[in-house]
Amino acid sequence: MCLDGDCDGASLDRRTFLYGGAAAFAGLGGFGAEVPRGDQTQWPTRVLDHPGIQHGPVTFTHGGKETIGGFLARPRSDGVYPAVLVIAGNRITEEYIPNTCAALAVAGFVGLAPDIFHLLPDGARTREEMNAALRDHTDSDVLQDVQAGADYLEKQPFVRRAGMGVLGFCFGGRMAMLFGARSRNIDAVVPFHPGPVTPAEIARLRVPVQVHSGRADRQVSVESIAAVERMLRAQSTPVEVFLYDGADHGFLAYTRPTYKPDAAQLAWKRTAEFLGGKLA
Repeated sequence: MCLDGDCDGASLDRRTFLYGGAAAFAGLGGFGAEVPRGDQTQWPTRVLDHPGIQHGPVTFTHGGKETIGGFLARPRSDGVYPAVLVIAGNRITEEYIPNTCAALAVAGFVGLAPDIFHLLPDGARTREEMNAALRDHTDSDVLQDVQAGADYLEKQPFVRRAGMGVLGFCFGGRMAMLFGARSRNIDAVVPFHPGPVTPAEIARLRVPVQVHSGRADRQVSVESIAAVERMLRAQSTPVEVFLYDGADHGFLAYTRPTYKPDAAQLAWKRTAEFLGGKLA
């Protein structure tokens, strides 16, 4: 496994991920939990305080025994909404990940970010400590964690049963494509500056894909994104690729110095419209 910003040229596990999952409903909890607020005037894409949504931490079980946390956001109004999984490239406590779920809720979706880094000890702070803790947590394990989140969503009364989307950042973007290739429930995939994939890993990815990346990304090159596009087009997967001038890695993350508001707003507008069209 590689962390966000540590994916370029990484050695990645290729074990087969099986359909299905054994997640069991463990109850919604924590709506309205506090998230660091910050200055909204500084970050135009921050929507965590939007009055039309509710959000907070949730838990669900994996394999009937291991509790996994996540962050869920949904429209406040009663109703049934399409769901989108959010796969982070780092800890989901970084505020832009809850904010991504919240932005999905503002757009009329239920957004859930499963904590695929749940094995990280609280004390692990350096990249070396994190990679050491996750060394034996393979791609297959991560995809099963994501499947646990998908199973959890399908049991919620406010989630529409037909169709689901998946969105990811960096390593999470790679996982989003792998999950879209393996899950029968995914109808749209949105990877932001995804980590590397092979043709074999995404051979079964046939649902529409919309890729976003920066032309100035120092972690995921424009050439890497072009290679992903060629792979997808070669197998007739519908794909759109958007490259943003001057944008570096993590340009959507207002918690980082690489945040680029104009590119972030445009990318999110395109993302919401894409998901709305494919999951309608």
